[in-house]
Amino acid sequence: MKLSNLDKYVPGKLYKRGVDYFEQDYVKDLREDGLNRWHAVVSGTGDYHVSVILNDGDTILSSFCTCPFESDSLCKHEVAVCLAIQEHKNEYGSAPLDVLSRLKELKKAELLDLLEDLLQKQPAVNLYLVEKFSETAEMDEAKVRRMIRKSASRAGRSGFIAWDMTGLAIEGALEVQDYLDTLDPEQDGEKIIRFSLIIIYECSKMLEKADDSSGIIGTVIGESLRKIGEVMEQWPEKLDQAIIDRILDLFYPAILFHLEQDMTDLPVSLVGSLMEWSDRGDYGNKIYDFIEKIIGSEALQNKIYQYEIEQFRLFQLMILRQQGDQVAVEAFYQTHRAYPYIRKAEVERAMEAGEFEQAVRLCKESELVDSDLAGLVLDWKKKRFEAYSKLGWTKHQTALAYELAAAGEKDYYHELKKLVEADEWQKTVASLLKDLKKTRWNSDLYRFVLVEEKMTEELLEYCRSHLHTIETLYPHLLKEYPHEVNELFTSYIYQMIAPASDRKKYQEACRKIKIYKKALGKEAAAVLIDELKFMYPKRKALLDELSKISY
Repeated sequence: MKLSNLDKYVPGKLYKRGVDYFEQDYVKDLREDGLNRWHAVVSGTGDYHVSVILNDGDTILSSFCTCPFESDSLCKHEVAVCLAIQEHKNEYGSAPLDVLSRLKELKKAELLDLLEDLLQKQPAVNLYLVEKFSETAEMDEAKVRRMIRKSASRAGRSGFIAWDMTGLAIEGALEVQDYLDTLDPEQDGEKIIRFSLIIIYECSKMLEKADDSSGIIGTVIGESLRKIGEVMEQWPEKLDQAIIDRILDLFYPAILFHLEQDMTDLPVSLVGSLMEWSDRGDYGNKIYDFIEKIIGSEALQNKIYQYEIEQFRLFQLMILRQQGDQVAVEAFYQTHRAYPYIRKAEVERAMEAGEFEQAVRLCKESELVDSDLAGLVLDWKKKRFEAYSKLGWTKHQTALAYELAAAGEKDYYHELKKLVEADEWQKTVASLLKDLKKTRWNSDLYRFVLVEEKMTEELLEYCRSHLHTIETLYPHLLKEYPHEVNELFTSYIYQMIAPASDRKKYQEACRKIKIYKKALGKEAAAVLIDELKFMYPKRKALLDELSKISY
């Protein structure tokens, strides 16, 4: 998502509200705290703080708002701030100001005044100058740790880093990352890995005492992980035993630390980056043994959940498959079949090899093993259906498609329709609807089948039992049952308004009236509104909201 195309990703109503906030100048104190890191306060029912991080262009990397809005979308305050940032960029131009030239024009006294002002407003500048004036100009591990810890310390208050201070807290880490960007991965790969691991460690420790709601610290960790993977991928073809040993010695304590911290993705990501070397020479065996050492560690064996072990076993399986030792691969499957992902890999191998009956057998076994895990059982059944399809076992396909459709899987309703003979279809649909009706979790597919099969009488009955569904199902009923749709829709709206006591609920009811007007027409809507005004003459907020609906 970019500043320039917010409207394509943010729901229309939210985007419009954000535009309104921006145009009414609700965005205050917009400032760029650091390169591409913006902060602003947005006035509303209260003052909300918004942080936005961009890349070098106008792509939004992350954003955060202190309002209670919960969704994957930007909230209206974030939209308003993004629009304000875009306006600021447009006003001052996208081309960066030639600051160096301007500085060269200033006199010494003017430069000193400017620097003093900058030191007061940007503590990170003071940190940078302290490092520049320190005795050691060369970047080393001790200096890297010191830089990261100093900026974290400056951002903390009573040992805690508030959400709006995380940008300052990671200034030292960002400066180290900027330094690493100047290095050549082929010449300085080991140094990049060492310093990146320090960044990851220090930022992980930072998370223990920080509110990283905006994801700023997590983003720095993720960037360092990406950097390590990139270096491993670009490593020169020449790879010797000493290098492998040093990198493994670096990775091992880092992996154990993050296992103990329960940061599950980090150890898996680090081992995943090692896999870049698993097909080079005989180093696959060394990496395989390294993974075994991790699995046997106290840090991993003490964990209740087996997610990491399962992921590590998959890496080992990948190494064995790279080496082409089929006997070892089959033995690995047998030894580690307790892990669902290993069994899935075994099924995939059978499918790739055209051993479809073997795939069916493995799926059935896994359905029994994982019988108390509904999601996994569903996955096995879907894979078994695929194997039946490859085998051309139509009877088994049909039975399993019915079973999956009865469990609420829409795709398998379509598969079932392809498989069942036309003269048997109505009987099958009746049975399927009966089974779907047994559980409320499958109501979506139940409604879908009624619509798809044009069973309007049953659909009308369903709407009577689930009144709120008339709002979305009326288009399928209106032609045949206009009077009934009118009754159901008005009953639905009456039920919303009767217990309502605040403007928000009245506004929601009025939104339904607008849908009703679209369905039944202006005259019907006018009658309904008049009835509501007559019924509730003392509800001023309701009368006010009703008056806003145009006829």
